[in-house]
Amino acid sequence: MAANKVVRTLALAGSLCLASVAARAQAPLQALLQAQQQYPDEKAVYLDYRQDIVVELKGDSVQVLAKHHYDMLHLAPQSALYALDKVYSSHFSRLQKLDARTLVPAGNDYKALRITDFKDKFEVQEGIFFDDTRYTTWSFPAVAPGVRTVADYTVRHPDARFLTPFYFANHVPTRHAEVTITAPKSVKINYKLFHTENTPVAFTRQEKGSSVIYRWTVDNLPSPSRDDDGPEAAYYLPHLVYFVEEVPAAGQPRRMLSGVPELYSLYSGFVANLDQKESPALKRVVDSLAVGAGTEEERVRRVYYWVQDHVRYVAFENGLRGFVPADAAQVYARRYGDCKDMANLTHEMLRMAGVKTYLTWIGTRALPYRYSELATPGVDNHMIATWEPKPGQYVFLDATSKHNPFNLPTSMIQGKEALLALDGKNCKVVSVPVMEKEKSNAVDVSTLALTGTTLRGKGRLALTGYPKIQQAYALDGMDKTEESKYVKNVLERGSNKFFVDSYAVRNVAAREQPLTIDYEYRLQDYVQQVDDEIYLNLNLQQTYANDRIDTDKRHLPLYNEYAHTDRTRTEFEIPSGYEVEYLPANAATKEDVLGFSIRYERQGNKIVQEKDVYVNYLLLQPTQFAKWNTVVDKLGAAYREVIILKKKKA
Repeated sequence: MAANKVVRTLALAGSLCLASVAARAQAPLQALLQAQQQYPDEKAVYLDYRQDIVVELKGDSVQVLAKHHYDMLHLAPQSALYALDKVYSSHFSRLQKLDARTLVPAGNDYKALRITDFKDKFEVQEGIFFDDTRYTTWSFPAVAPGVRTVADYTVRHPDARFLTPFYFANHVPTRHAEVTITAPKSVKINYKLFHTENTPVAFTRQEKGSSVIYRWTVDNLPSPSRDDDGPEAAYYLPHLVYFVEEVPAAGQPRRMLSGVPELYSLYSGFVANLDQKESPALKRVVDSLAVGAGTEEERVRRVYYWVQDHVRYVAFENGLRGFVPADAAQVYARRYGDCKDMANLTHEMLRMAGVKTYLTWIGTRALPYRYSELATPGVDNHMIATWEPKPGQYVFLDATSKHNPFNLPTSMIQGKEALLALDGKNCKVVSVPVMEKEKSNAVDVSTLALTGTTLRGKGRLALTGYPKIQQAYALDGMDKTEESKYVKNVLERGSNKFFVDSYAVRNVAAREQPLTIDYEYRLQDYVQQVDDEIYLNLNLQQTYANDRIDTDKRHLPLYNEYAHTDRTRTEFEIPSGYEVEYLPANAATKEDVLGFSIRYERQGNKIVQEKDVYVNYLLLQPTQFAKWNTVVDKLGAAYREVIILKKKKA
């Protein structure tokens, strides 16, 4: 949805600032040496990072002008990577003025090299068919230590309901960040600060004539952590979300974004005029799907799967078209659409089938906000349909995920709040549950036999829940050559001398059946033989053994797409002429975020190992790292245990 674009434009727009008085007062060499001493490991620093926002009343409309200004001092030769810069523009943020320049040291002052070569391009993103976002790009010349790069630009926001946050922190340290909002006294401005608990944000409010000036400032912000697999920046960077709450209209106050009712009033207007005329062709499809469907649930299931199978997801963002769905008949006729198009098609088809559903707005896990704390279009970036089979029981129908089974919410909306359109005036906020780890399983059952030093295995891997969806997407449409390589990587275990001799993949497209891979493999030179003893480690796959978190270096939470459980049963046939000298003890450790159980048992001429490992978090907080590491250490120790077989005496 276009909200993606708003947030994206916002994050980039927030990186502009104004040259500081201190920087202007210092000679270039003095400024460089001082900054290098203050930030010895950094490539650059923002001296100032600013937005000046002016709210204007024009008749009954409210418009916003945002003036951006940044001044970056380059500290190291590697800062040349910041020479290329860009500014975004779209229906919601229209670029009006742009000036950029390099300030090169010249004695006790700077010489300005102004940019004249600007290039305009459309934004092209993977997975998005069309996006009206454009960007203007340029390259700062002569970037080197001691040089400053400065840019000023003005953006007009024609609709004050679609504004972008201001991020105080950026990819490099910031000496001074500031945002001001100047608005008429008759306009009520509200705001929310996020992740500023450890960031001293100074706030002032000043009345000046007929205006009110709001100002937020922060000094000496370090560069943010750059940990891998972290959450989106909105989860941890200090930022300000501001919005127009109330404006005058015809002498009376008009509420803009005061809470969920006002946000829903905006959204309901986007869908109020949909599907004024029923499509006979679409109705025939719905009628055919209803034949033999004995229950309402079966009708919902069939329609949901039909949309997944027959409508291709294609993202389309073009102004308000990023928020307004197309008519169901149009989506049916062209057989493609984005999330809101597919949501409305599902909703309309189920209406034709006599089933009541709700159009639903929701933010994916890329956005951390809840409606109770912030009710603006920036909370949402996705749209689905919702069915309520019983009061208070909800089935979330996200047809954009073609391999998603019925009654399993897509992984990206787990734990999020959803805004349901009950009717034209009323809405309801409900929570999407987080799926238990038992809903997503990888179960591997195999038998092993030893021939010389080569292990030969035969088994089946069965995937359900989110692991099945993930692998179904990967395997769907893959040619045999690529598939064989991919399957080898999925099954690989023991060492790099692992070879798959045969395999068969089933149920890639059968959403409600486990995806299975039947396989046979060889693992050469894996066992160790010393004199009359054989040493064998049955932990052929040692997941998480090397995933200890360095708490001195990592500061961000760790993102995980879904909780899951891996179960392995391995039956090893004891070679003829050998007996079991040593069988490892059972081991188990269970914490709320990670746990395992490894059990060994002698059954006749076989040794059976059963192993369960689970991961149970979506966002692992730094306060939980110690628990995680405790389990990883114990799991690693359990993985190192080996079976010892001894040749029988004659």
